[in-house]
Amino acid sequence: MIHYWFTIVKILALRHVQPKVAPDATIRRTFRVRLFDCDGFRVMTASRYAAYMDFIRWEMIARSPMYHAIVTRGLAPTLGSQKLIYRKPLKRWTRFEVELELAGWDDKWIYHIHRFAQHGEIKAVGITRALIWKRDVPSMLADVLRDSGVTRPAMNPPDWVFELFAQDKEIIDRQRVAASA
Repeated sequence: MIHYWFTIVKILALRHVQPKVAPDATIRRTFRVRLFDCDGFRVMTASRYAAYMDFIRWEMIARSPMYHAIVTRGLAPTLGSQKLIYRKPLKRWTRFEVELELAGWDDKWIYHIHRFAQHGEIKAVGITRALIWKRDVPSMLADVLRDSGVTRPAMNPPDWVFELFAQDKEIIDRQRVAASA
């Protein structure tokens, strides 16, 4: 957890010297699989992929006008759901690249695709859906994007991305019923 918060603080501190990016830009960052990222088989454990996805999303917010639009309103970006597809493992001490691409947004959710690549080969793909909160109420994402310089009113994600999350609410509701039975 120390590494996680150290990296977040570093991203926020370096936002003043890093080149600015548009909220709808695709960004990439190179990382290295560290010793404590690995399981007993010397490959990156599944939980670490989510952390690296957090890092690249934080970097996008910190380097774009979204940071000012979110902070001045006292908002909190929150991950609503994520799906990860693992293809091949990332081995200890090797370098890898994480690419963040905006897949689209609607009136509530913003969708991103995260690609983990090494030597030109996709090792894993993560797809996330996030929203922006204030006092436990989702805020108007359109306002934040507009204030961040995005001129399009909406950018629908590809159907395959939307379909990944289509049943999320029903799954949660079914689990609530099962837990109370």
